[in-house]
Amino acid sequence: MSGHDTGEVREFAYEGFRYSCRVVAAHRPRLDPVLILGGAFQDKDSWRQHQPYFGAMADLVTVDLPGWGDADDLPARYGYDFLAAALEHLLTGLGRPRVNLVGASYGSLVAYCLAQRCPDRIARMVLSGAFDGVPAHTKATHERTVELLAAGRTVEFTEVMLSLLAPRTRAGAADGRNEALTQLLRAQFAGMTPEAAVRYAENSARVLAHPRLRSGGHEVPTLVLAGELDLCTPPETGRRVAAMIPGAAFVTVPDAGHLMWLERPRQFVGLLDDFFSGRSVGELACGAR
Repeated sequence: MSGHDTGEVREFAYEGFRYSCRVVAAHRPRLDPVLILGGAFQDKDSWRQHQPYFGAMADLVTVDLPGWGDADDLPARYGYDFLAAALEHLLTGLGRPRVNLVGASYGSLVAYCLAQRCPDRIARMVLSGAFDGVPAHTKATHERTVELLAAGRTVEFTEVMLSLLAPRTRAGAADGRNEALTQLLRAQFAGMTPEAAVRYAENSARVLAHPRLRSGGHEVPTLVLAGELDLCTPPETGRRVAAMIPGAAFVTVPDAGHLMWLERPRQFVGLLDDFFSGRSVGELACGAR
C-alpha cells in the first residue's frame, strides 16, 4: 500500500442522514481493521499521511459521520449516542464484525459511546486527547470561539484556536520543528467556509448540550493517551477518562500536544500498533518516551 492509495469510499445513510467512510486495505494485515474517528476539524481524508504505516498492520477505515466532512449536517440536538448508533450501522454495512477503534479529540466521545453500545464489536480501543465533556478550564474559551465565528472575526478565532492546539515546547513557545503544522492549522482556521463555521458551532453546541459521559458499561481493553503539553485536554483530563473505564491504561506522551497524531504520526501509529498487538503498558510507556 502506498501513501497515495485512495482506498474505497463507501456511502451509508442512518435515520435519514447520509455519511461515508474510506477503507484502505493493508497488503499484509495481521490485526483486526483499525477504525479512526478524528476531531472536529478532521474528516476521513485527514489520515492519508498515516496510511503507509498501516500497510503491514491492518486495514484502515476513516469515517465522516453526520456533521463531519462531506456527510450531511447534524443538528446539535442529536447526541453522541446517535453518532455511535450510526457508527454501529456502518460496521454492519461494511461486514466488519470487529475492529480496533481509535477516537481522537471530539471523536473520543463517540468512540466511548460505541464501546458502551456494542463492546463485542471492538477488539481494543485507544482514546487520544480524550474528554468526558467540555473541560471546565476551556469552557469559556470554547464558547468564545463560537461567538467569534458567528461574528465573522476569523483572525481572532484563528489565534484562539492556535493558543490551544498549536505544537508547543516545555518553555511554552512555538516549536520550530512543528512550524509547518502550525502554519497548516492557521491556514485551515483562517480559511473556514461559512458552512464549516456552522458545523463547528453545531458540534460545539452538541458538546455543551448533552450529558457528560457515564462511567463503566463495558470492558473493552482501552488505552488513553494524553500529550504532556496538551492545553486543550491536559493529562489530568485524560487520566479522569481512563478512570471511568474498568482496567484502562493511561500513558502521557512527553513533548506532545493535543494533536499528537499530527505532530508525530509515525510514533502515534507505533503506539496504536503496540497496544493493538497486546504489548504491555510498561512497554508502551517506555515507547512513548
